[in-house]
Amino acid sequence: MAYSGTTNQTKINVDQLISYAYRDAGKTAEEITPEYIDAGKQALFYILQNLSNRGVNLWLLENYLIGALNAQQAITLPPGTIDVRESNWVYIINSGAAEYLPIANPDSPAVFNQNLDLVSTSTIGANYFGLEYQDAMSVFYVGFNGYNATGGTTTYNFAYEVSDDGITWVTKEQLPTTTLADREWAYFNINITPAYKFYRLRETVATTFTVRQIVFSTSQQVIPLARLNRDDYWNLPNKQFPSTRSLQYWFDRQIDPKMYLWPVPNNDFQMFQLVIEKEMQDVGSLTNELYVPNRWIGAVQALLSHKLSIQLPGVDLAKVQYLETQAAKLENDAAQEERDKSPIYFTPNISYYTR
Repeated sequence: MAYSGTTNQTKINVDQLISYAYRDAGKTAEEITPEYIDAGKQALFYILQNLSNRGVNLWLLENYLIGALNAQQAITLPPGTIDVRESNWVYIINSGAAEYLPIANPDSPAVFNQNLDLVSTSTIGANYFGLEYQDAMSVFYVGFNGYNATGGTTTYNFAYEVSDDGITWVTKEQLPTTTLADREWAYFNINITPAYKFYRLRETVATTFTVRQIVFSTSQQVIPLARLNRDDYWNLPNKQFPSTRSLQYWFDRQIDPKMYLWPVPNNDFQMFQLVIEKEMQDVGSLTNELYVPNRWIGAVQALLSHKLSIQLPGVDLAKVQYLETQAAKLENDAAQEERDKSPIYFTPNISYYTR
């Protein structure tokens, strides 16, 4: 018997989901008008967004690094953030270098001087900034602080490159296109690599670029932040108390959510590692796929079939009820499997009664 020999190659797009749902409800392809298509996309959007209310969707958890500035009380989180599931303060070390690159650019030392009041611009002939360590070192995080003199934003397209001799460079990662406001940080995790003596960030689109600072960092310690509720945060007697590291935070769950730190950072080089829960991606066009695992496709399809059957005129009530039953069953099956299967340990704490 012949098998396909492939896994995870079947792709279901939005058009196929909507067409299938209308067929479930008794509509033929000829009856599906543009108005019905728009109604199907709207219903699909509602279904996807409501999935966030049933619990944590593991595929929507994102490792997110963010930098804070001196005396910065609130950090604005990415659009669509539902919750902060984990939060750590990262003790980063920015080691001193033996040489700054390119040597011919007088701005090279300033870009690593840990002073955001300085501004450095690359040259057309050497469109990068980097450094040489005395001995080979590993880098775990890369960060850079944006510059824009007009109060707008600047877009960066950096390649993270390494070298053993400062002559032959290897691109280890092409960092995502990043748009920053003036004095805004962007940090990135670097995949574990062997230790190198030379590191640099090279702009791959613009002919030159300007930044305030670049950091190639290692980390000795990651310390969890304690979460505060609204009452505890607002009852703090001094919300602007400064410290070398933050201990707690309050997540302000607004449409544009923010994370309020306490104590507030007392320098411009503090970094936080978060696991954030994001909203579902938008439905998009008919040719797009949904950003859901294949194990959820059947449940989403059944939910859409039921939702559209309610809106269509003339659909038999028995069919509507049948589609509702199927949708509930398939959603429950998918939800029950939405787990990471790691062991759980319960450790009772009776110290309050035994001291």
